[in-house]
This record gives sequence, C-alpha cells and structure tokens, in this order.
Amino acid sequence: MKKLNYLLIGLFLAVAFSSCKNDNENPKPAFNPPTSAEFTGLRQNFLDGLMQIKTFDATNGLTFTSPKGVIVNISYVHKNGLPVTGDVQLRYAELFDIGTMALANKPLMGKDNLGKISPLVTGGEFFIEVTQNGELLEGNANLQVPISYTQGADPDDMSLWGLDEDSNVWNTDNVNGEIVRQGGSGGAGAENYYYCLLPFCWTNIDWLSSLPGEKTEVRVKVPDGYSGSNSSVYAAYLTMPNTLASFDVYNEEGKYFTEHYGIAPIGFQMFVIFVSGDAETGQFVYATKLVTIEANQYVTFTADDLHSGSVQQIIDAINGLYN
Repeated sequence: MKKLNYLLIGLFLAVAFSSCKNDNENPKPAFNPPTSAEFTGLRQNFLDGLMQIKTFDATNGLTFTSPKGVIVNISYVHKNGLPVTGDVQLRYAELFDIGTMALANKPLMGKDNLGKISPLVTGGEFFIEVTQNGELLEGNANLQVPISYTQGADPDDMSLWGLDEDSNVWNTDNVNGEIVRQGGSGGAGAENYYYCLLPFCWTNIDWLSSLPGEKTEVRVKVPDGYSGSNSSVYAAYLTMPNTLASFDVYNEEGKYFTEHYGIAPIGFQMFVIFVSGDAETGQFVYATKLVTIEANQYVTFTADDLHSGSVQQIIDAINGLYN
C-alpha cells in the first residue's frame, strides 16, 4: 500500500511538473489595454519619429532627396505675404505603406465632390511644415515622387488630396496645389509625379477607388478592454495593396467597430487589421484576419489573436500580408 501511495504521488508530481513546464515554455502574453491618452501618445510618438527635421536659410530655400527617393524643394518661405529671412525649420514625413499608415493613423478614405466617401489608392502621403521660432510659415513646395509607389495605377488618374484632420478624411477641396507633371501627361513611361503645394500641410497623391458589386456593412468586435477610444480597426483589400480603409465608428452598445459608409464589396477578400497598445510596455499590439466579405459580415478578435513586437516588426507583419 505504501508503494502504491508513493507511485501515485510521484505520478501526480510528474504530471504537474510537465504541465507547468509546458505553460512556461510557451506562455501567452497578456496585454493591458491602454487609456485613450496613452494610445494617443503612442501614435503621436510614432508619428514624431517619422519626421525628418532640417534647418535651412529661408532666403536660400532647401532641396534634398528623402530616403524614399522623393526630391523635396522648398522656396519662397513667407509670413502674412512677406518674405521670411534667417533660419527656419522643416518637418517632413512620407508614408507609402499600409503598415506605417496604420500605426500613424493615416488611413486612406477620400470624399468626392458629392460627399461620398470611398477608399483611395495612394501614391504616397506627405507632411510638410516649416516654422520659425515655433510659428508656422507658408511657402512654395515642389515634390518629385517616384511613380513606382503607385504599383501600376495609371499616373494620369492621380490627383492631389488634402487631409481634414478633424475627420481624418482626405478631400480635394482644401489643397492649394496641383500635380504639374513635367513634360505634360505622365503616361506609362513616366518615372515621377511632380506637384506644387501652397501652403504646407498633409497631402496625398491618390485616385478614388470604385469597388464593383453589392456592398455591405462590416462589424468588428475587439477584445475586452478595447474600444474606439484606445484602439483602431482598418481594412486592406487583398487586390489593392495601396489602400487602407478605416472603421471609424465605434458602437458603444454593441461593442463593435464599423463604418458609416457601407462600402465593403460582397465577395471581396479583405484583411481586417486591429491596432492598439500595451499599457505596461508602451508598445503597439496588433492583430490581423483575412476574411471573404459576406452580407452583414461580423469579424471577432479575441485576446488570443493579439501580438506585439518592435515597431518595425509590426510594420513588416502588416505589409507582409500581401506576400
């Protein structure tokens, strides 16, 4: 009897040790949902990190080539219509991929002349700001942007859009500039877009997509603790790698994200992308799912779907959805 008791105790300890060992080898990370302020700060810090900062003499202007191959030229910096002299500071950012746009919260939703909002196909998002002693200035900017970033879109279909930062929607009304392709029409053989901008702001080279077929609303349930104040949800269509739509409405009663446009085309495949942060580590967390859109589509993310990593790892993971 004593031997049997020893055997049972030994078996119990072995099972318990094995269970603990397996749990410790592959623990599931537990993330703490951030506050609204923490999530806003996390995204702002990321966006600030994208800024290229250059100091130059306003009288002489500035020309430089960005890491993505954009040639930026700034000239005639002025304030209240009068030329500015002395040193001024440029803050410049360029966003070409959906991973960067998702973390920066710069989705691609555009409003047409009739007020209809649809996804945009982008050739790049750009931020340009020039200041002196903290005061915002105006001026002339000319950007030469490689057409290769549009991934096959007809250059002649592209136009210049400006961002309404209150709604986070792009439109063609608040842009004091235009695309002025050198040599006339861009055409299939062109290598660059050229556009002028006055004054400085967020701009985007885009064309408004036209998704065929019957449309539906998509609802996205996110893990407990997350909501419209501390997370965001985006959509990227499988066949449109240069588009990032936004689920910009959060239903407090139903605890889900949706969009008030009803633009998801039934039968299309779509990546649904969840982005938030971890209050404990101060890092981004994310999740993705590929769905084929059905009528009244409902997508659910759970805590087990969430992942984290360095900023670059997350950007690579989101961009890698198309690989």
